[in-house]
Amino acid sequence: MEYVKNRWIKENTIEYREYQEKIARIATHANTLVVLPTALGKTIIALLVATNLLDRDMNKKILFLAPTRPLVEQHKKTFERFLKLGLNLVSVTGKIKPEKRKELYSFGDIIFSTPQCIKNDIAGSRLSLENFSLLIVDEAQHCVGNYAYTYVTKKFIEHTKGKGRILALTASPGSSIDKISEIKSNLFVDRVEIKTERDKDVSEYVKPVRIRWIRVELTPEIREIREKLLSLKEGLIDELRASGMSFNSKMSKIDLINLQKELSNFDSSVKFAYMKRISQLIKIDHMLELIETQTVNAFKEYLSKLEEEAVLKPRGAIAALLKSSALNEIKQLLPRIGTHPKIEAIREIVKRELQQGGKIMIFAQLRSTVKEIERHLSEIEGCEPLVLLGQRGREGMKQQKQIEVTRKFDSGECNVLITTSIGEEGLHLGSATTAIFYEPVPSEIRSIQRRGRVGRETPGKVYILISKGTRDEGYYWASFHKERRMKSLLKRMKKEKSITEFVGREN
Repeated sequence: MEYVKNRWIKENTIEYREYQEKIARIATHANTLVVLPTALGKTIIALLVATNLLDRDMNKKILFLAPTRPLVEQHKKTFERFLKLGLNLVSVTGKIKPEKRKELYSFGDIIFSTPQCIKNDIAGSRLSLENFSLLIVDEAQHCVGNYAYTYVTKKFIEHTKGKGRILALTASPGSSIDKISEIKSNLFVDRVEIKTERDKDVSEYVKPVRIRWIRVELTPEIREIREKLLSLKEGLIDELRASGMSFNSKMSKIDLINLQKELSNFDSSVKFAYMKRISQLIKIDHMLELIETQTVNAFKEYLSKLEEEAVLKPRGAIAALLKSSALNEIKQLLPRIGTHPKIEAIREIVKRELQQGGKIMIFAQLRSTVKEIERHLSEIEGCEPLVLLGQRGREGMKQQKQIEVTRKFDSGECNVLITTSIGEEGLHLGSATTAIFYEPVPSEIRSIQRRGRVGRETPGKVYILISKGTRDEGYYWASFHKERRMKSLLKRMKKEKSITEFVGREN
């Protein structure tokens, strides 16, 4: 095996890969957005660019940003693992007192931090970026809108007078030309470098991942509940149309919420009647999503929550909805319903994969679904499931607990990790052999990140559970087409400027 030869990097520690070296050379000379599948070495490319710029001027500092504190620590550990002694690597987060952070900025050669912390310290005059040669932005798909990345990159360009280099890293920037263009603009990007699993110089390093779609049939009782909800929804839509409102029956929940906001600004005697109906439609749509794609318990819990709200507002939209004959009939059906068929499908997959020595990650949208999956899998002999949740909310998981859970999964103390979106992005979670999507997600970014959790070290499998004839099918195809569009857009952007325009050019 050939290794990277570099005066800053420990000998025989990083495998030489031509595509990484080429991208690093380009990124040394031009602000670059690197789009690379998970496990193909985005952090190694960042390390190579950092050493190239240290060769130019070792008195300049380097700033490495990541969206979360655990990810900040992870990148710092990677750099410590490969870099020789002599450089001061420091992590700076909001948990450190401001005056201490100021000291660390002056002491550190390579600083690892979150964008929000850096934004606060620039605004508070505790940090100037004029003596930095490189800004590395991880998970660059977040560099949109008012996110702190946008503020920091702008200040970096201002403070370094445009001489500092920006390297942005992502597995998936999005499929919209507007979003990708906004990311490029906010990052002052000159170059887009994209590699896919099919590129010749990358394919030899990619472990094959087999994707299987498991289409489950809803039970007769669930189908009956679904039909009653759909009928109730159509009745409300007919009422809105009869009152003179133009209405698209295929509006998504987000569309309905936005319409409700628009109506709140109208000066009309009927707007409250409209808003009441739309509020009811939003609730019905959520109930449909729960019964079609999630769990029976999640549906029951949501219905109980609505009943509690109706007691507090007996004349409100929710109370009126709960009095409908359709929902009364649904309540009568509930005691006869067993578990959602997806739960049984997951049990069968997990049993089979564990018998083959598998290490499994399961992704689900809702925390209640995650907990129900854990409860059912705990009954399987030899299954040691753990749950990983985000920090927000009453049921959130503190950072220390998150780190402990990921450590147990990495070490093999647990063989099944069940998680929400917190497990999709950034965090190192060892190499799972199998990923199970409890539901497809319409976001190509999230779909790519979920798949990226397998096939890092060994060939992997991905199972995607789809409830037949439901929004699951639409969500799957939405992410499929968005991902294909994203790759096409990025490849086109890559051709906009020739590589030779930047390689070899001295700044």
